[in-house]
Amino acid sequence: MYKYLKHSILTCIIVPCAILTVLLAPQWAFFVPVVITLVNMAGDNFTPPDRTNPDYSQLWILDSFVYLYVPIISFYLFSLLWLIAPNDFLGFSAAMSSLFPVDLLVIKKAAGLRGMVSGAFAVGYVLSSNHLYAHELVHRTTDKIAMLTGRYLLAMTGDAQFSISHVYCHHKNVGTHLDAATARRGESVYRFFIRSTLGQYQESWEVESQRLRNRELRIWSWHNRVLTGFAMTLAFYALWAYAAGWLGVAIYTVVIINAKFLFETINYIEHYGVVRVPGTQVLPRHSWDCDARISSNALLNLSRHADHHANAQKRYWELETYDTSLQLHYGYISTIVVAMIPFWWHRFAAPQLIEWDRYSATPAEKQLAQQANLASGLPLFLSPSKQGDIKHA
Repeated sequence: MYKYLKHSILTCIIVPCAILTVLLAPQWAFFVPVVITLVNMAGDNFTPPDRTNPDYSQLWILDSFVYLYVPIISFYLFSLLWLIAPNDFLGFSAAMSSLFPVDLLVIKKAAGLRGMVSGAFAVGYVLSSNHLYAHELVHRTTDKIAMLTGRYLLAMTGDAQFSISHVYCHHKNVGTHLDAATARRGESVYRFFIRSTLGQYQESWEVESQRLRNRELRIWSWHNRVLTGFAMTLAFYALWAYAAGWLGVAIYTVVIINAKFLFETINYIEHYGVVRVPGTQVLPRHSWDCDARISSNALLNLSRHADHHANAQKRYWELETYDTSLQLHYGYISTIVVAMIPFWWHRFAAPQLIEWDRYSATPAEKQLAQQANLASGLPLFLSPSKQGDIKHA
């Protein structure tokens, strides 16, 4: 049974515990990201890797973890909305008091501004997982329920366009200059966040425009999935404005930016510095891979990213690990922390990329890599002969 339950960590443990923290101790909610980060780092670095690929007979259980996440994370966002609202929004506290011996209004009043800020930080951090679950769903392009559910999760974080740019642009163009979601050598995660975010919106708009032109439909219409995605997010904003006014709008914006930045950091580490000739086959070597246990189990095998890009049709429980040249040795959460410190990150990534250039790249890719090294402006890439003296971070 463990082989099923290991993929329920986020849905059944992390998010429910985060909800209780925001409602019962909002002024301490900033510990939610801290605890999650530390537990993940410890689990990834002090337990053996998980390279197993079990046979599953009850696939509905694995799917249920994905769909069960939706109402639970929606309630998590509501818990912050209720905390920010100036009154007992929708009578939530009164309803809880009739079921449990707790007065949430007293807790809310005592939390004050500190509780609001801490809660916003905690909710934004955890809501970055929306992209993770939506990522699984929007790849099921022929399943209307999966697509709608995935877009709902993405719209909650202001990023419904991801269902277009990721599936139809990123997977096609990964590792090339055409892909907004592939980080360049020498590029910091902060610069990447802005470039990638704007670039993905441009990509999704171009894809939708072409799709609608092919169907002889108006671009500025409800047929445009970029516009309907915006409309879904505006509906969330309208709810926040109704419940908490301009303060609600500001807090919700902070939540969205926080969630989006954290997920773009994952994008950053998954393909940083990889090069590929446009139009050639996407292979496992074009992604950074990771076999760390918690990263695999808690993140729906997103860490098995090499297989995902080589076989995008696979469901998350079918993905396998690869012994590629590019490995995120310390797990996803640890690597996110490293990526936020550019000097540290480049010392971690550059030696592996130089090894990739030497032993994994095709002759054409070696030329692209040389150009990328020069464009990076970093001595780590400009002096490959010295890389043997650099130890992994």
